[in-house]
Amino acid sequence: MSSISLTIKEKAIESGFDLVGISKAWIPAIDKENIEYWVKNKLYGKMDWFPKNQNLRLYFENIGFSSVSAIVVASFYLDKEYYDVFKRFSFRLSRYAVGKDYHKILRQKAKGLLSYLKTTFPNQKFRQSVDTLPISEKVLAREAGIGWMGKNTNIIHPKKGSYFFLSVVLTDLPLEYDDPMKDRCGSCRACMDACPTRALYEPYKIDAGRCISHHTIEDKSLEFSQDAKLALSSWIYGCDICQEVCPFNKVASKNQNNLTKRKEFHVKDYFHNTLETDFLSLNQKEFEEFVRDSAMNRISYLQFKRNVDAYYHWKKTSHR
Repeated sequence: MSSISLTIKEKAIESGFDLVGISKAWIPAIDKENIEYWVKNKLYGKMDWFPKNQNLRLYFENIGFSSVSAIVVASFYLDKEYYDVFKRFSFRLSRYAVGKDYHKILRQKAKGLLSYLKTTFPNQKFRQSVDTLPISEKVLAREAGIGWMGKNTNIIHPKKGSYFFLSVVLTDLPLEYDDPMKDRCGSCRACMDACPTRALYEPYKIDAGRCISHHTIEDKSLEFSQDAKLALSSWIYGCDICQEVCPFNKVASKNQNNLTKRKEFHVKDYFHNTLETDFLSLNQKEFEEFVRDSAMNRISYLQFKRNVDAYYHWKKTSHR
């Protein structure tokens, strides 16, 4: 690999990222077909924003420059204290949401890398995305060798699992690219069989409209049907089931080296010092203060109360 690409990788690690890879800025034909099929069949659920900007998502158009390369970085977010803290509660929150807002943290962490790039290559363009551009970050991560696209549609690293955030830096700088990893899911169906709503209806395909994470976050309606309330079970923000059952995560999460070293991603002190009933009964002012620096700021207070109501309905019904 060229010295430029190696140096960029070193700078990414120095900036605090755990994994880094470089790919061509492109979406392979099979992925374009899958995305177009997803849109045509409205498998994006209530994420009405998804069908928009398809030229950017598929061809990187209208980004301000001609993208040639994609630098993909990843940051572990699993905190070793998650299990001990949340075994006190009967409700569930996705692991990525129990710390500070990763959008802000990943942008802050990338400042050193971006400063190096802009200083070293003043005539080139660079633009970072942390779920902020309508691009297929997972496809680029796969192409950059961060991991393969699992049957649960998450990026899985054979030794690190999938509990990591992704960020992409697009650039018009030509670089040397990494090779994609071999798919190691094999005949395993653990994620598909464990999904209670059958959102993973085929290997490597997801119907977002069935997904628990979609219901608790992306669905902005303020009332669920009785069936939907039961389907959410104990999850009031996000869902980790398809990651929890993955054999690679079961092994990886036991290794201290695969746990986050970033204090920002540790379970917030609030959860160490509160009771279940206190959290579930937050008033609007308390909720807004709580989510101010949290990834949970993607939902409104009314959505939060809706999710809590669904949780209580499930709890009452499941214990009859």
